[in-house]
Amino acid sequence: MESFTWVKASTNQPDTNKVAVLLPGSGYPVEGPVLFWVGEMLGSLGWLVQAVRWTPDDSPGAAPHEFAANAAEQAFAASPETDHRLIVAKSFSTLCIPWAEEADIPGIWLTPLLTDDRVRSTIGTSSKDDLFIGGSLDKLWDGGRKSEGAGAFVEVPGADHSLQIPNDWRASQKAQAKMFERIEQFVMALV
Repeated sequence: MESFTWVKASTNQPDTNKVAVLLPGSGYPVEGPVLFWVGEMLGSLGWLVQAVRWTPDDSPGAAPHEFAANAAEQAFAASPETDHRLIVAKSFSTLCIPWAEEADIPGIWLTPLLTDDRVRSTIGTSSKDDLFIGGSLDKLWDGGRKSEGAGAFVEVPGADHSLQIPNDWRASQKAQAKMFERIEQFVMALV
């Protein structure tokens, strides 16, 4: 795993020190369209964005939750100290939801693995108002589990696990634009 500064905080808000960690999916890098635009958005909103990239030697082994949590911890450790932290994770990296709950760090969870028992259990007992976004065609989204725990669940109609509408780039672009607006509202309400 390697961590690098994706975007330095905008100088428009020098009095605020905010750090967001951007975590990839297992096959969806931070340069993928959804994570790319969220990273750019956060930078424009005054957040320093520390991104994670998997390396060929990375293997979650038998402890994928701990592996994802370790990636988040290392990325925060490589960033400036702050009381304003945020995690943006895609798919596999949402396995760090239990760690984020313990650390009381808000999250934007893109295509979270809601079929995972530890993730679901944590969400079910959480009092944090995290943002969960998944596609209606994503089997790992499992219907959004809207009744479990706190937080906002946003389902993208017709979207798959990549948050794309299969075989329709225009519809994908429109759906993602709406999703980015929802993410921006969530982020603006944090600080």
